Amino acid sequence: MELPRACGIVALLTDFGLDDPFVGVMKGVIKQKNLRADVIDFCHGVPAHAVAVGAFYLAAAIERFPPGTVHVAVVDPGVGTPRRALAACAAGCFWLAPDNGLLEPILRRDDAEVRELDMAKLRLEPASRTFHGRDVFAPVAGLLSGGRFGFRAVGDRCEAPVRLAGDPLAGDAAPHVIAVDRFGNLITNVTAARIGHERWRGIKVGARSISLHGTYADVPAGEALALINSYDLLEIAIHQGRATDVLRIPVGTPLEALK
Repeated sequence: MELPRACGIVALLTDFGLDDPFVGVMKGVIKQKNLRADVIDFCHGVPAHAVAVGAFYLAAAIERFPPGTVHVAVVDPGVGTPRRALAACAAGCFWLAPDNGLLEPILRRDDAEVRELDMAKLRLEPASRTFHGRDVFAPVAGLLSGGRFGFRAVGDRCEAPVRLAGDPLAGDAAPHVIAVDRFGNLITNVTAARIGHERWRGIKVGARSISLHGTYADVPAGEALALINSYDLLEIAIHQGRATDVLRIPVGTPLEALK
């Protein structure tokens, strides 16, 4: 596989939020290694320790950044344990993350090449067992983004990275809610392609039926609807309201097709 040329962009996805200095410290370390790095806050609102949600959000970055972007994903409940740290190259970009399934959408791709970060080769000695975002992934992102270290020099190939159990977006996966966004919308694993192929006209949750519409304002304020969102997935929403609060449907709730 021909490797992309680093473009200087680093995109960050974490479960750190923005109330603490964790994200800012990571940015500082990236700049130490590459002063010209263009660091983008892709998402810091992944629920704490929610690896599967982080993987889902990471998938939204695929093919939406310039070639050579370095993506850093840190949702790492196993930090400080023997779990590996990985670098992948796929979809024209580089991807750094702990080996816990967070890279699942990258690993599904046929063009993915995965390597284990070699701390000795990279001359990294983490100062903390609890902040590898700062001590491992940020410096490697700086080195890669500045072209100071080549992708294939970060370590040996990793032939068996950790995978998430099952693919929630597989065509035959049972329909269910997989995430809640900051607007309280309920994101499901039902793809737009599946909706069209199976001719869904809405969804049923328990005894409640919710019709499919084109956009939020197609129904009166306060009314529930289903629609295809920007992820090309079926979403349950309340026009000008929070579906998670009104409908009380948690992540994992099964859904039934209305046809």
